[in-house]
Formats: sequence, C-alpha cells, structure tokens
Amino acid sequence: MRVVRVHIENFRGIRLADLHFEGTTVLLGDNNTGKSTVFEAIELAIGADRLSRTQPIDEHDFHGGRYLPQEDRPAPKIIVEVVVAGLDDRHCDRFRNNLEFWRTADRTLIGPGGAIQAAQPGVEPAVRIRFEGAYDFDGDEFTAKTWFAVPRAEDGTPSSECRSRDKREFGFLHLRALRTGSRALSMERGSLLDVILKTYEVRTRMWEGLLDNLRGLDVVGANDPEFGRILTAIQDAMREIVPGEWADAPHLRVSELTREDLRRVLKSFLATGVPGYAAPFQHQGSGTINALVLAMLGLIAERRNGRVIFAMEEPEISLPPHVQQRVVDKVRGLASQALFTSHSPYVIEQFQAEQMTVMRRDATAVLTATKVVLPDNLRLKLFRDGFRTRFCEALLARRVLVVEGKTEFVAYSAVARRAAELEPRAHKRLDSLGWVPFDAGGETAVPSFAAFFRGLGKTVATIFDRQHPGAAAAIQLACDRAFEQPYAGFEHLLRDEVALDMQRWFVQWLVQQGEWPAALAAQVPADGSPDAAFSASFLALFKHKKGDDFLTLFFSQCQVGHFPRTMMAILGQLRAMVEAPPPPPPLPVPLIPAAPVPPVPGG
Repeated sequence: MRVVRVHIENFRGIRLADLHFEGTTVLLGDNNTGKSTVFEAIELAIGADRLSRTQPIDEHDFHGGRYLPQEDRPAPKIIVEVVVAGLDDRHCDRFRNNLEFWRTADRTLIGPGGAIQAAQPGVEPAVRIRFEGAYDFDGDEFTAKTWFAVPRAEDGTPSSECRSRDKREFGFLHLRALRTGSRALSMERGSLLDVILKTYEVRTRMWEGLLDNLRGLDVVGANDPEFGRILTAIQDAMREIVPGEWADAPHLRVSELTREDLRRVLKSFLATGVPGYAAPFQHQGSGTINALVLAMLGLIAERRNGRVIFAMEEPEISLPPHVQQRVVDKVRGLASQALFTSHSPYVIEQFQAEQMTVMRRDATAVLTATKVVLPDNLRLKLFRDGFRTRFCEALLARRVLVVEGKTEFVAYSAVARRAAELEPRAHKRLDSLGWVPFDAGGETAVPSFAAFFRGLGKTVATIFDRQHPGAAAAIQLACDRAFEQPYAGFEHLLRDEVALDMQRWFVQWLVQQGEWPAALAAQVPADGSPDAAFSASFLALFKHKKGDDFLTLFFSQCQVGHFPRTMMAILGQLRAMVEAPPPPPPLPVPLIPAAPVPPVPGG
C-alpha cells in the first residue's frame, strides 16, 4: 500500500501540483519550495484525525490568502486528491464500493468499469480520496470534507464521504520537523499515544471517573478563612440583588473541565535522572524524544503488520550522522511506504538515485517534482562516491554553477565571499544568491552535468576555459547561461589579470611565512628583482598547486581592486541573473524660474 499520486490546488504556497510517487522517496529542494506543504496536503486527505480539529483550515491555508469570491469568479477551493494503490484483500473488501485501478506503466487510473483489467500485470486496486476546503460566506466559517472519488451522484459529484475510521486503514502519520514531543505522549486527538490506543482498539474509561472526582474537589473555600470571607461578602452582595436561592455560596472548583480539556492537559512524565523527580517527557533531550517517537511508530506499525505510510520531515534533527542513518533505516523498515524530506547528506545518501525526487516551484506557484535519473555517462559509483562533496548540495539548491574543475570551484566562491565581506552593499556571496558551485571534474563533462541539473528544473550556469567553437556551443545549449574565460587555463587568467606588484607581494609573503613549496624554491627571484620577474613564480605556484588552499589564501589577502576583472564581471552577471538591477537614479528636475510678480497698482 502506498501513495502513488497527489493533486493539489490552492493550498498555501502551491497554486497547482501533480506529483507521483512509486515507493519510499526523499523529497529534495531549496528551502520554501513546498516539500512540507505536500505532506500537509496528504494529511488533509488521508490523515485520520486532521479533520477532527476545531478548524482544519483557515485563511492562511488558501493560496495567497484568497478565499472570498471575486466579481467574475466563485470563491476559491482548496482541493487535494490522493491516490492510494497496492491495496490488499482486506482493503479491497472494505472499500469494494470505492475501488478504482492504478496502471503503473503510464500512471493512470482505470475506473471501476475497468475491473476486467485488474488481473493484468502492472494494474492494482486503488482508492482516490478527495479533500475539499472552502469558506462558507453565509455561515462565516471554513468548511472541510473528504470524499471517495467513486461512486458519484447523478450530477457527477462524489457521494461517499471518507470518514476518520476509513482513513485509519491507510495508517498515514505525518511527523513534522518541529518534534518537540509536546503531543506524542499526551492524550490529545491525533497524538501518537492516541493513535496507538485506537490502533490497539483500547478505549480508556478514565474520563468519567476523573471528571466525577474533579467536580467534587473544592479547590479553596471553607478551609481558607480569608478567602472564605471574600466569598461570603460576594454572596451577601448578590442576595441584595437576586433571590437568596440564586446566590448560593460561590466557591472554586475544577468543574468546567470537559473530556477535551483533559485531553489537552494530561501529560506523561518521565524520570529525569534526579532521584524521586520526574518531568513532562517533552522536557527530555531531543535525542530521547526522537527515540521515543520511533518506538511509538514501531508499536503502530507492528499492530498494523506494516500497513502504514509514514511522512517524516528532516529525520536528521538533533542527531549525529550515524544515528540519522539508523533512523532512516528504522522508519523504512517499519512502513509499507516512507516519505522523507531532508537537507542532510548523511540522510540523503541512504537512498538510491531513483528514490530521490527534486521539487521545484516556479514563479506562478506551480510545483513540479522530477525524479533523479542519472545520465548515461555518469556511472553510479561516481555518483555514490562523490555524493556528499559534489552532488548533495547541488541537488538541494535552486541554482547550480557548473565549473570545469576544482580551481574554479574554489576561486569563484572565495572571491565572491571576500568581495561581499569588503563591500557588502556592492557585492554578494554566491550562496546568498542561491548559487551552489559544482565541480564537473573536467571541461568535457561540463555539458552533460549542466544538462543533468537543468533537467531537474534548476537554473544552471557554467564557467569554463577557452574552447573550440563546437565545444563551447554544446555547453551553451546545455545551460541557461555560459561564461567562457578567455584563457587556456585559470592560472593564466590570474597571471594576466592580477597586478604585477600584487603577484610579487604574494610570492614574497609566502616565502616569509615559510609556506612556499619546496619544489619551487629555485623559481623565487632574488630580492630587489623587478615586479615582472615574479610573474613566472606566481604562475608556477598555481600550476603546481591547482585548486589548492593557496587560491583561498591569496584571495583572502586581496582588496576588491586586486580581483581579476573577468571573475568580477562573471560574478556580476550571476548576480544579475537572480536580482533585478537597481533602478537608475532619478533625473534632476530642472528649475523653472518663477514668473515676475506684476507691480501692485498704486504701489
């Protein structure tokens, strides 16, 4: 059993989305892309307790906050449609009136009339759940309901409501990124403890007895003489206004508590390590809370024989890398389907490439999801071996800067960082603009990697050394913007565009610091040599230590005027691809001389 398709309209930051899942999946993408919103949308449709909240949706759940009708269009609706496929015999029997059939090959639904195709390979029983949320103008309230997509009434609308007891059959649980633990072991509706009790069909009978005990509990009154005098004075004053039997002695009791109040206030306490003292369990450490949540998930999955769907945001929270990986493996082993979001390379590398889906939301708020498919010339071993250092950040980014080697990878980041540090109003770091550099490992690999990341919906720019016209054209076709450095190698760019006195200073400074490479000792000119004599040594250093820490060290000693003009021009254009150029200063308004004042008659 698994979620295979999710359709979303007008929900939070998503105006429209059609997403497909095949099994366990990790959603990747820049912050504020909409990954968490997808999980929230699935919960609206198949979360067993979401609609039991006092107000399942509010104004802020509508895209752009627009929930009122316009002059030329009706009031917007939030619509979420989730297809759950791979149903077993038990589900098919329970939902026999609501069944459709999912064909995996072309990701299409076959209606109930196509049951004859159910026995074909790649076709499996499924149900489609539709959530609709809207604003009721007459009642001044927000409404929310879920339906099975079939059967339908004569007017084409769904006629069978999907209730909480139906949704519990899917076993969907959404674990948000903010796992404070404040609800997990509480008795609130939808808490993990509440889900466990319902899963094990345990009906607690504590409510009635507890409420009876609380109603008879006199918090303060006769036993407190001073407080009692105040209550008596209030009673006497009331009797001057209303009949005596109406003004019975007022006293404080815990009498207004209802079952729902108790659900909110009852908490589980755990030992703290201090003998004889326990504290609410959400006050434990983050690692303890995560372990507790996993243990409770295990109980739920065990009872349901693995027929559960878990959606977990950022399993890496508050956990060291080796534990992050263990959590992912544990959750995957518990569920029939596990969906994750993550920004941790240690988590993401636990998934196969085909289990990674990159999310992207465009300027019109349309969310798209693209599976990671490795290009033919990218071997899986190279992808796995370099995942943390090369691929992970690029897969999470919105914009990727593909450079031909480690030298450019280090240099452009260092120059952008140093320029922003020196003149923050005029320059920005690459990461603050959303650009993540990616080392292609050679100029011949630039076009294939550019096409790979562009195919995932990312904005891609490339930087490379001077190429033959055909090779340059191939790179330009594969990316959104190509920057060709007019040199045969990056070290030549440094030699030709860094001032000679700066080259001399850096060589001499490295020698004084004892950092000059011993293999190049013979290439250091004698003291008193002209600036130009140091150019060969400067070039030799960066040929010998290509992409080494010497690049970062050199640029950290530079002022803005020392940076190569080609690099500064490229960085400026990369910024222009992200930010609109500032408006030109306003033109001066010409002064119009005042008209002469006519003389006053008789003056």
